[in-house]
Amino acid sequence: MLSYQVYKIVHVVSIVLFFSMFAKAAYAAKSEKMDKISTGIFLVLILIGGFGLMARLGIGKGGGWPVWIYLKLAIWTIVGAVGHISLKRFPQHSVKVFWGSVGLLTVASYLANYKPF
Repeated sequence: MLSYQVYKIVHVVSIVLFFSMFAKAAYAAKSEKMDKISTGIFLVLILIGGFGLMARLGIGKGGGWPVWIYLKLAIWTIVGAVGHISLKRFPQHSVKVFWGSVGLLTVASYLANYKPF
């Protein structure tokens, strides 16, 4: 099992790379297939890093998940699904979706840092 620090690096770097590729694809006149593939790969790495962090923190061992974990999963599902759909079907709205996703990233970051529930 990897250390907490390694999972945190994987999680944070994957988030930065995901949003970098999402911005590139959103602002491009036409997004490329590799942009969409790489954002999907980074979403998976975000998930792996997040679940690794949960394991290292002992979340879910012998009990349920806290509400903030469910909220973060919902946020990342929305960001991933809506982002990919906007790039594929509604490219004219991709920049707006990108900035909405940055707002959701802010909420997810707040939940992870302050664990309000």
